[in-house]
Amino acid sequence: AFYHDSTDINNPQHREIAAIRLIAKMPTLVAMAYKYGVGQPYMYPQNNLSYAGNFLRMMFGTPCEEYKVNPVLERALDRIFILHADHEQNASTSTVRLCGSSGTNPFAAIAAGVACLWGPAHGGANEAALNMLYDIQAQGGVEKIGDFIKQVKDKNSGVKLMGFGHRVYKNYDPRAKLMQETCNEVLAELGLEKDPLFALAKELEKIALEDDYFVQRKLYPNVDFYSGIVQRAIGIPVNLFTGIFSLARTVGWIAQLNEMIGDPEYKIGRPRQLFTGSERRDVPPISKR
Repeated sequence: AFYHDSTDINNPQHREIAAIRLIAKMPTLVAMAYKYGVGQPYMYPQNNLSYAGNFLRMMFGTPCEEYKVNPVLERALDRIFILHADHEQNASTSTVRLCGSSGTNPFAAIAAGVACLWGPAHGGANEAALNMLYDIQAQGGVEKIGDFIKQVKDKNSGVKLMGFGHRVYKNYDPRAKLMQETCNEVLAELGLEKDPLFALAKELEKIALEDDYFVQRKLYPNVDFYSGIVQRAIGIPVNLFTGIFSLARTVGWIAQLNEMIGDPEYKIGRPRQLFTGSERRDVPPISKR
């Protein structure tokens, strides 16, 4: 963090300033990483645009021409940010709280959360779901869904149904429904209603929801199933999906951190563990070794 004037977590004003800076800087950092990767000049934010609108301009605008924010894409991106902002004690949020409990500054705590989210089992879920659809499409598309489902049911195949099931939700993820509606809106706006991946996703969802194998295991679509298609349609590259996730989740991380620090009884985290190793053994004295 370059802002050493606002790192006292026990000072409410410092925490507020740090929160504003983190929320403001995350989209600029993600957009800067993208621009650097594609070899384009960085675009500075404009105060007259919304949070999502600014991000779209910083991502896809160029200095040589005016960039007009598409309101449908702006609303879609805003929904993505909201739906990914917070979701109780997931791995990265717990990491932020545990790191922050030591008294470190918010910038370091959020960096710890980003590092945790980097793991493919956490931040790579929507990327995995999209890659799964790519694989099915390459094998023949909708007509091959039946073969794919058979592989998923075969425990020895190693094939998994990505974008379905959730550690918390044991029925349809409410975020997934809104993301599906958003997907419809974005593809219609961009003239991609016949997008093969979206058609494949809808058919796969239909079959999974009707199959007793998945119903009995409560494997319903989650938010990651459609969010990858939406981001792909907007123009966000797959390798930036986790960056978008961390951008959105920063708001929730900060809220969780402030909640913890505001608790007068909070103290440094100390997770407990149960020893499951060897039973008691006699250890010879050092003099007899």
